[in-house]
Amino acid sequence: MKLPTILLPLLLIFTSPTISTALQKLSDDLTSIHFIGDLHADVECAKQWVSKTNLVNITSTPFQWLGNPDTDAIVFLGDYVDKGSASALVLQFVRELQETFPNNIVTMLGNHDFFLILDTALSFSETNPHPLGHPFYDYAYSFMHPEEYIESEWTKDREDDEELLGEILLALAYIYDRRLEGKMHMCAPHCAKDQVDLFEKIPPFDTDVELRERAVDRLDTWRKEYAQGLFDSGILEWMTNQPVVAIVADALVVHGGVSGRVLDYLESVSKTYDVTVADSVHATTNVPFQKFFKEEIGKVQGANQIEARLTGGYALELIMDMVQHRGYFDKSKGCDEVDHVLTTLDKGLNRVVVGHTPHDYALELCGGKLLASDSSLSRSFRAHGNMYCPLRNSLDDYRGTGTCEKKYKQVCEGSISRMSRDSPQDPWPTNMERFMFHELISNDVKTADQSHDEL
Repeated sequence: MKLPTILLPLLLIFTSPTISTALQKLSDDLTSIHFIGDLHADVECAKQWVSKTNLVNITSTPFQWLGNPDTDAIVFLGDYVDKGSASALVLQFVRELQETFPNNIVTMLGNHDFFLILDTALSFSETNPHPLGHPFYDYAYSFMHPEEYIESEWTKDREDDEELLGEILLALAYIYDRRLEGKMHMCAPHCAKDQVDLFEKIPPFDTDVELRERAVDRLDTWRKEYAQGLFDSGILEWMTNQPVVAIVADALVVHGGVSGRVLDYLESVSKTYDVTVADSVHATTNVPFQKFFKEEIGKVQGANQIEARLTGGYALELIMDMVQHRGYFDKSKGCDEVDHVLTTLDKGLNRVVVGHTPHDYALELCGGKLLASDSSLSRSFRAHGNMYCPLRNSLDDYRGTGTCEKKYKQVCEGSISRMSRDSPQDPWPTNMERFMFHELISNDVKTADQSHDEL
């Protein structure tokens, strides 16, 4: 990534160069914070984990805060979408939580959320290309499960939806089993010159022209309807107002991480403008990102209509680095990078909390200075990783052999974390409490088994 050499005067919006508050979210009086990692389109497990915190009654309308409104909080680490087939429902759920309890809930953006924003807000063509090269929904993995489209309330029901979806999933299973997912794209309505079209190369579409045309047309239609649903529901606008990086209590919270080279650059910027490094981080990521979409979304009447780009490109590059960074998990130098972030960014920071890099359970690393909160909470991710395999039983005939033969478990797995202290005057402890699902007790409304049976 080539970093910009000159920063626009956004940094001058801060009036105090000695007190860093720009990145801070929520009150200094917090005494208990739950961290919930990547949910990846599994709304039933998302609801159950939130219920397990015993902080929210999600059965009431509106939701009721059961915790102490002055001292308790929940932080979501992003990646609400992708992998499963309920991205929209997870987004609706976390938005309702955040809007109902703005002083107690923080909802960070993950890389997949960021990609979704770009793909559904921006207009692109051969003369006005996607800022990241290609729409991410063209990829055969790791963006939006095709089953999401027929699950969504935003797409119309058509008689042959499940047939066409099944054939697409069968083609995907074919390329997964041959390790071709990184070389093929699900292009609709057509591929760019540097893309290889799954619908041209993979059975059954390679020999059945009529089926190919129907599937491509339907996929294109689904995407447009889904994008318009995100726009009309206000979810797209809400997403653009969420932070990429924040400080909560003594923790720097970011989906991927702040890399050493980005931090060095921002440190030099902060010296130039006589502001804190934390303020320079905020001014180069959250501020231009939110300002851009606030202005542009207000100008259009629907999805995929924004022609402009993030000014100068630097915000895009910095955000991309922060939502995708995995350097903290480098065994040889990751903890040194964490130390560099904590000592450079802001006084009073004792830990970095990230998602993005999946583990079976939340982990504390680097002597408690790093919390890896992505504990693979999504059942579909645990079963299939980045691959898109059939989830509903009615699609079993399209499961194929090999990669997609495995079905996901009904029980929610993984763990969430909590840090707590006795009073606002006490320091935060070095270590987190980490809870697996069976270790938390709450009055669950509905089990994952019951929810799955309703599909």
